[in-house]
Amino acid sequence: MFSEIAERYAELVRRMPWEGMACTVTLPDHGVMTVEDAVRRRSNNPYPDGREMTDRLGGQGFRHWYLSDDIEGNTTLYASYGESSGQLRFPEPDWLPFIPWTEQIGPLAPYADKFAAVYDTWSDNPEVSVLGTCLAVIELESGVRLDKEMSRGPRTYVPMPT
Repeated sequence: MFSEIAERYAELVRRMPWEGMACTVTLPDHGVMTVEDAVRRRSNNPYPDGREMTDRLGGQGFRHWYLSDDIEGNTTLYASYGESSGQLRFPEPDWLPFIPWTEQIGPLAPYADKFAAVYDTWSDNPEVSVLGTCLAVIELESGVRLDKEMSRGPRTYVPMPT
């Protein structure tokens, strides 16, 4: 099941015209997160970085994922499940010496083997999609399926700064 979802996202990413992307998914443990609540939680700094975005939108009572990719192929995935948080960076899995990347992924630990396969395979096959893998993890954990239609037309969302 994971492989099919990851491949669907890899194909979606290959077809999209972006040179970089960012997306967030935030779910409350109970009830509905309103646009007003999201704006309130993001207030004061209109240009937060990914980690700060996760710290603001995640936290007690929320599960949050922030995924970004830039034109150079650097990918970052932050996740926060209440008080537990973690991060994944690709292609550089670790910027702190002597700390394995697997100790930094926190609530994403059940997917360590999927991320390891990307790290292990990517140097030999740059077509391996780290974004497809990360998006599959977000879908399986959140139940939210992202598709190209979500980037078109009116939606209830909080615009991110460009």
